[in-house]
Amino acid sequence: MQGSVNVNAGLAGDQPYDADSEFSVSEPPSTPVAGDLGPCLYLGPAGQRCSRRAVEGSFCARHQPDGSQVLSIPQVSRRTVALLGLLAVLWPVLADLIRELMRLLR
Repeated sequence: MQGSVNVNAGLAGDQPYDADSEFSVSEPPSTPVAGDLGPCLYLGPAGQRCSRRAVEGSFCARHQPDGSQVLSIPQVSRRTVALLGLLAVLWPVLADLIRELMRLLR
């Protein structure tokens, strides 16, 4: 007993299968506006996407990789932070010293 299985065989009287007619290549339904680069490619710390539109470089103006940002936050150096911390810790001693100098100069 011998059997055969034809997986791709069509039914009797069927037309031959034409893949081009079923999967035709056409234009996407909406073409992007000239100059529109889509959404910003920035991913936040938790993986969230930026909701702004991308400009040149595929990132929005706020997340440009070269560091230019619309909202630039001034960078404070480590030396300035250390000096402010030291001043905060020594403030009571410095205040007493200044008070005593003022008392002596009167």
